[in-house]
Amino acid sequence: MMNKRIANMLLRGLCGGGLMSLGLLASEASAAPSDYVNTLRGSNSEYEGYSRGATFPATAVPFGFNFWTPMTDASKNNWIYQYNQNAIQAFTISHMPSPWMGDRQTFQFLPQSGAVVVDRASRAAAFSHANETARAHYYSVKFNNGIQTEIAPTDHAAALRFTFPGTSSYLLFDSIGPEKGTVDASISFDNAAGTISGYTDHSSWSAHAPRMYFYAKFSKPIAESARVSGQRQLTSWVRFNTVAGEKVGLSFATSFISVAQAQANLAQEIGSKSFDVVKLEAQSAWDSMLGKIEVEGASEDQKTILYSNLYRAFLYPNSAWENVNGTPSYATPYVGGHPVKTGKVYVNNGFWDTYRTTWPLYSLLIPTRTGEMIDGFVAGYRDGGWITRWSAPAYANSMVGTSSDALIADAYLKGVRNFDVSAAYDSMMRNAMTYSSGSDRGRKGMSRSLFMGYMPQDITGSEFDSGEDRQSTSWSLESYLNDFAISQMARVLGRTNEAQYLLNRSLNYVNLFSSSVGFFRARKADGSWFVSDANFKPNTWGCGFTEGNAWHYSTLVPHDGQGLANLYGGKSALANKLDALFDGSRDYDLSCIGLIHEIREAYDVNMGQYAHSNQPGHHTLYMYSYAGTPWRIQQRVRAILNNLYKSGIGNGDGYLGDEDNGEMSAWYLFSAMGFYPVSVGRPEYAIGAPFFSKMTVHLENGRNIVINAPNVSDTNKYIQSLAVNGQPYSRSFLPHSLLANGATLDFTMGSSPTTWGSGDINAPTSLTSGSNIAQPLADVAKGGIASASLDNPGSGEGIGSAFDDDSRTKWFAPQSTSWFRYQLPQGKTVKMYTLTSANDFPDRDPRSWTLQASHDGNTWVTLDTQTGQTFAWRYQTRMFLLGNNNTAYTHYRMQINEVNGSTHTQLAEFELLGK
Repeated sequence: MMNKRIANMLLRGLCGGGLMSLGLLASEASAAPSDYVNTLRGSNSEYEGYSRGATFPATAVPFGFNFWTPMTDASKNNWIYQYNQNAIQAFTISHMPSPWMGDRQTFQFLPQSGAVVVDRASRAAAFSHANETARAHYYSVKFNNGIQTEIAPTDHAAALRFTFPGTSSYLLFDSIGPEKGTVDASISFDNAAGTISGYTDHSSWSAHAPRMYFYAKFSKPIAESARVSGQRQLTSWVRFNTVAGEKVGLSFATSFISVAQAQANLAQEIGSKSFDVVKLEAQSAWDSMLGKIEVEGASEDQKTILYSNLYRAFLYPNSAWENVNGTPSYATPYVGGHPVKTGKVYVNNGFWDTYRTTWPLYSLLIPTRTGEMIDGFVAGYRDGGWITRWSAPAYANSMVGTSSDALIADAYLKGVRNFDVSAAYDSMMRNAMTYSSGSDRGRKGMSRSLFMGYMPQDITGSEFDSGEDRQSTSWSLESYLNDFAISQMARVLGRTNEAQYLLNRSLNYVNLFSSSVGFFRARKADGSWFVSDANFKPNTWGCGFTEGNAWHYSTLVPHDGQGLANLYGGKSALANKLDALFDGSRDYDLSCIGLIHEIREAYDVNMGQYAHSNQPGHHTLYMYSYAGTPWRIQQRVRAILNNLYKSGIGNGDGYLGDEDNGEMSAWYLFSAMGFYPVSVGRPEYAIGAPFFSKMTVHLENGRNIVINAPNVSDTNKYIQSLAVNGQPYSRSFLPHSLLANGATLDFTMGSSPTTWGSGDINAPTSLTSGSNIAQPLADVAKGGIASASLDNPGSGEGIGSAFDDDSRTKWFAPQSTSWFRYQLPQGKTVKMYTLTSANDFPDRDPRSWTLQASHDGNTWVTLDTQTGQTFAWRYQTRMFLLGNNNTAYTHYRMQINEVNGSTHTQLAEFELLGK
């Protein structure tokens, strides 16, 4: 039965503006949130030229299986729609995560009249944006030749409607663009039944994308069908006998499993529904999501920006599972041959971009769906051994860090638990504790960085492309953030050893800070700086940094804001650093990198070295909370919201920089609410400043966050006072638990800055307290003497290989019980130690051992004994705590008592972590 909301929407849609004459309430005639969505925002972008979002007008349902979109260039699989073009060459089914990753599993179609025209340039149909409607739930365009196309989506299907002006009407189909060079699709026709079916294998990442099957049914019989020969792609067409102005409907469904499943998807989602019902059900689905935020005191343009940003945030990631006879199933992209498995898988996400804002937004607004989506990515670990770093749909060598670690931990700490926690945690530990020789999974450089405390810029390895900028500073800083987040989840799970070890490792950011230049910077493996002090320029892009420079990464320690301030000389010094970043010159040095679009956009931000156009800087503004000057956030955030986000109405603008999977949109949404998840993995938010006079956030549990700022304006942008649930509130951060239970935030705003929120007691949480610089434990087994039983240095697998900070080498002993020892130059107190498995032969891994220590090498005390230990992966590092040891020893001895079944022993690395 149709629900009341859809019935009212349908009545509104069919009766146009005549609702009042029917006696319905005026509120029913008001615009729905979906009416403000403009999917053309950000589509006025240029390949490697200038990004105003790098989006395309995707019509879909929230987190849907398919996108449906027009194409101004049907030969492309990335920049498929550009606002400044005035002709459409095709419509397509799309699964594009971003133009930089390219499209896959596509199928193109184009209505024509009079005669079939195959050549893309020749068949392009001119149109005016005035005759184009681009909403989340509905796309329509009327060509200058009179043909109109309308699209309304479901999850795996869509209802399409074509209005033809003449009597001879065609629908042309293309499988893929010409760059592929082969026919990799099939199509069959049943003219009498008015159906088509087939498949396409088009994929930018061909090893990972399953075949896409389709099944479609027209509203009338097909008069004629044909395939066009001589094409590099499969091209075909169907013809209908129509009268002028006739509408021909098409219900089109897809599947990654089979044609039969595509047909089942069509029956489940559309069946006999009319186009208008499908459209209004899609609109209702979007309004249910978009309506989670209501706003007062917003202009029409601001409502377009707000709800279009919500659309972008809820567009990705995408479901890739199907209902197979009542059972959720998916063709896995993580295993060759794509076998069908049970469960719900999700794809299309660049976690380096999205972990900062979109995933915290999901945890706040839609925690149940968040858990389902997390589990959908954990499927990558269950099926293929790793969670993707960039899902397109599976493993892709793109961007830095294993940021799924942070987003999963953040969600868990905020109460999201409906996912496979055990497998998720194992995936995080594999990322954090193992070296991967593959370039598209795990953290790069782990063969050295895990033991050195930073990734060297001059590192080599099979995971790197020839000539690749190692981006070592970015990799290291992101890894510290992920280690922190995992440590917080490990603590809650009771994994004490791992929690303490990773928390310690998250403090290694101090290893990359150079007090001589006042910035984080790249180091070499020998410990020297990659660029000398004399040649160091903080405005140099590249040379260890991903899509940025030292200024952009100067505050990327949000998990320890007080520790960061201490590096700079205190809170006032951190405030001065931030001021210099925002107020300084915006000149750039390009000696390490060519001109990329991020540089052009960062320049046009016009806020010194602040680059809101790229994700590594998105936390920067909120670091003022740690500097004791939260009024600076209030001063600057409003300018960013006003100037760097546009409605895009009439020009296709929207953002300054790539809008990656909703990340920039979610930044806007949080900042407009007046708080921001500055430290992902810590369940709290730094307070910024409210943007609207009132926002109401409807939570999944039925409670609301009400944000009142009745006198806020571009002038009254400074917080004078804040009351939370009626009580005065002076802290500059909000716990997640407070917001998740529903809260009323009453802001009093004024035209002058105040000291509200300043003072040490009001700052967000940090790992470091006081004024001391963090001093993480480090491997003390350096510069000493190593020896072992039956050691053969000439073999290249001598005991030195266990102390060389490189897990790609190993110590080998041709016996199952063996020992090795290390003599330090001076006594050190060891608090933890680690062992790392070698590259092969798991049966040679140590299983039981005893660690002993001595002052003289003759009299030994036992520090730790372990039995029955195993290593889950090759190159895995495992840690063990010596919490009760407070004595500094000069000699340490490891006795291997048992291995996992072999008559030999091998070990890649051994560390003694202490001071």
